Amino acid sequence: MNKILFVFVLFFTFCGTKKQTVNQEISNIPYWVKNYPVLDGYYVGIGIADKSSHPENFIQIAQQNALQNLSSQIKVNIASESVFLQLEREYGFEEDFKSNIKIQANEYLEGYELEGTFTQKNEYWVFYKLNKEKHNEIQNARKFEAIELAKSHLSKAIDSYATSKERYLNFVSALNVLKPYLSEPLQTTFDRKNVFLGSEIISSFRSFADDFKLRYTGKKIKVMIGDKVGNIEINVVHEDNPVNNIDLTLLSDHLKVEKFSNKTNEKGNFTAVIPKITSTEPTQKISVAINFSEWLNLGTKDEFIRKLINSIQTQEINIPIYVYTPNIYVKSLEKHFNKDTNSSDLKFAAESSLSKLGFTAVSQKKDADLIMTILSNTEKGKNINGQKMFTAFLDLSIQVKDQNGMVVFSDQVNKIKGIQLDFEQANTDAYKNAKNDIKERLIPDFVSSFTK
Repeated sequence: MNKILFVFVLFFTFCGTKKQTVNQEISNIPYWVKNYPVLDGYYVGIGIADKSSHPENFIQIAQQNALQNLSSQIKVNIASESVFLQLEREYGFEEDFKSNIKIQANEYLEGYELEGTFTQKNEYWVFYKLNKEKHNEIQNARKFEAIELAKSHLSKAIDSYATSKERYLNFVSALNVLKPYLSEPLQTTFDRKNVFLGSEIISSFRSFADDFKLRYTGKKIKVMIGDKVGNIEINVVHEDNPVNNIDLTLLSDHLKVEKFSNKTNEKGNFTAVIPKITSTEPTQKISVAINFSEWLNLGTKDEFIRKLINSIQTQEINIPIYVYTPNIYVKSLEKHFNKDTNSSDLKFAAESSLSKLGFTAVSQKKDADLIMTILSNTEKGKNINGQKMFTAFLDLSIQVKDQNGMVVFSDQVNKIKGIQLDFEQANTDAYKNAKNDIKERLIPDFVSSFTK
């Protein structure tokens, strides 16, 4: 009986101890873990991290989460006078802008206080709070500093005595320091007038960018396919002053454009080269624009500011290249078994193929850019008594020269076979096969020599 009583006493004692421990654990959980806290006059941030998933840096992760939670409560109000609305109307920057402003809000959080931490099993909790009034004071002080610094950069940017590069970098810097506040009006006094600073910088930068001018200094370019264009000279000025040491972007759908210059020289000149025209498109063009990448890289690494700056375009010019295919005079000497003939089968086959591929065959040598000469001859195969089929072999050569006598293309085909019931028919068959060779390979190869 005593033993049974002891067991009951032990059981109830254990249960009571366990219940007491559980109650004690519950009572130790901070109020801000049980319910999300609301504090008058404060922004609140709660962050949690899983210790088992992040055993080495769970504290930093919880802190970061708490700060993100805190910053998400700080609303970004976009003022109607802000530069952002101007950019949104013109370029559709809304998503980029809002996401960047939120990131910036995280980077500039100051004055927050650690209210508490709590560990429970694998969970680590952090509680931050930020006094709203203190936050506003800090932000206003920061904004004032940014505005004054931006005004200093803007003054240097509009100084006509500075180099174009120095002015460009100061425009970039002015926007860079104002980035966290571009959603606000930024009303201030500049150059003895009241302005909205973000819009003033953008407007001034546009005027500055519009004064960059590109000029093609050469004559009208008309060139035959396959030829070199040679040097293309482009001049860059800003407010009529040469722009030295800047790169250009050259683009073309059809032309292979190579940069002879690395940058503009002291006279603002830049040289490009087109080594060979390879497209039969009659009008081709080169699009030329100033490449500010190097200057922009010096001014900022911020992707949003880079996108904003790049959206304000400077002048772009198109240089047309007028391409023509050569006029070709075709002549042929077509022998049959070593005898001269008046036949022009291969000549007509070549002219037909040239026409289909966009080249022009002319009837007068004086009108030609190129002279194509076709030489052909057949020989009989062995004659065996009693044979029923006869063979002819045709040798063919094509040579093309320009008006200066320079060979621009040459090819030949030997032993083109013709088989028929007699030698004359075999000769005709060999010439038929030769015409196919001209149409399907020789003339296309000649044309390809211009386009590759």
